[in-house]
This record gives sequence, C-alpha cells and structure tokens, in this order.
Amino acid sequence: MLRRLWRIPALVALLLGGLFTVFVVFPLVGPGRREWLIATWSRMLVGCCGAVIVERVAPGAEALSAMRGRHGPGDGRLLLSNHVSWLDIFAIDSLAPASFAAKAEIASWPLAGTLVGRAGTVFIERGRRHAVHGVIQRMGEKMQAGLRAAVFPEGTTSDGRRLLPFHGNLVQAALNADAPMVPVGIRYVDPDGEPSHAAMFVGDTTFLQSLWTITGHPRVIVEVHVMPAILPAPGLKRQLVARQAREAIALRLGLELDDTVPETLRAALGATTAP
Repeated sequence: MLRRLWRIPALVALLLGGLFTVFVVFPLVGPGRREWLIATWSRMLVGCCGAVIVERVAPGAEALSAMRGRHGPGDGRLLLSNHVSWLDIFAIDSLAPASFAAKAEIASWPLAGTLVGRAGTVFIERGRRHAVHGVIQRMGEKMQAGLRAAVFPEGTTSDGRRLLPFHGNLVQAALNADAPMVPVGIRYVDPDGEPSHAAMFVGDTTFLQSLWTITGHPRVIVEVHVMPAILPAPGLKRQLVARQAREAIALRLGLELDDTVPETLRAALGATTAP
C-alpha cells in the first residue's frame, strides 16, 4: 500500500506533464528531439510502475536502442511483438519509439489514451470491415518515411506463458513498404528471474485494475528480447512472416504455442478481414 502512496501521484504528475509535452512541446521540435522525449517519458512511466527495462539482443540482431534517432531512407522497421500488458507499448517506446497499431478502446483510457494517440498510435476500430486497410496504408507510409511501426500480431493479450496465433494482416504494411520486420519478445520477471504476473492485462481486467496491481508490486523486470530481422523479399507472404516471427519469439522466450483463438478476437477478425 505504501508504494502506491508515491507511485500513483508520480504517475498522475507524469501523465499531466506528458500532455503538456505532446500538445505544447511537440509542435516546436523536430522528429529526433520528439523521439528522445517519447523514449525518456516512457522509461519514466515504466519506472513509476516499479518496473525496470532490460534489453536483450539475440546474436545477429540489431538492438532497438541502436535504431533510435535514425529516420533516413531504409530505416523504416516493423516490430512484431507478443502482447502481455499495456506496459508493452511503453517498454518498447523507451528503447525505440514506434507508431503502434492498437485497438480503438485504448483511446478512451484516462490521460494515457490521449498521450499514446498524440505520440503516433494508429487506432483500429474493430467491427469495421475495411478499417484494417486504412491502417495498413498509414503504417506503410510511416515506414516508407524511415519511421518505425509496431504491432501485436496476437491481436489481444495473453498470460505471458504462451503465444496465441499471430495474424498477418498488418504485416502487409511492411511488405508494401519493403521494410525489415523485427520479432520482439517481451517477458515480465521478478528480480529472482521467476515469471511475474503483476503486469498481466488479460480477460476482464480493466486498465485501472491493472494499474492498481502493478503499482503495489515491489519490483518487476521487463525483458525486451530483440531477434534478427526478417527481410522483405519478392513473393514473401505475410502469413509466413507472421509464422516465422511467432516461432522465433516462442523459441527465444521458451513459450508454448497455443493455436486457440479467443472468441472475442475471432468475432473481431471476422468483422474486419482474414488473417
């Protein structure tokens, strides 16, 4: 309880400071400075939740932190990550800010929804058949401009012990932009290395409930594992990319593959487009 007495006020202050930054400071600075501000603010937010970010880079892979600040031709990347918590977005942004594709419901989150929207998140309105096509186009344009985009191909969060099916819809944006696709694995552990469930955001858990849980937890380590990029090639299919990324993340994190699609996600996918 005592942890929450300072963590929650610190988070509120940070969120209010973030609103000032995106509305007042962002219009006055260039993309490089803006990216630095996003990375710094994201790391502070994760820290206010009692979490520490550790980047682990697989052999042959490029660190996300090394990508930060590069926006030239050919620098566009699509990050493909597993999804455990709402903190995933900020963990990745602390290393290499990216434009995320996220469900439209996030826009309604108190303060945080406005912030991630102003920071470049592309919201997907599930239930609209052609919504994904517009998102693919917008994300492709960002990558063609040398920016990074990021997606959670599972389409929902899991408990961190397994990987749900990866859907390849949004991978098409990278193929259209001829951009490398980077598998990213996120794992939450306690300081002793044991899996932590403090940041889990699954089922009917609300954002505020999840926030209450993690701010009361002593310490969480957020491991961000970066794997070698999957390079675009003539004839490469989005489904194959999704499968390769999923297998790479599962192997790296030691996760089991769960091919069961949650009913709520199945309905949403059916209302948009095929995987």
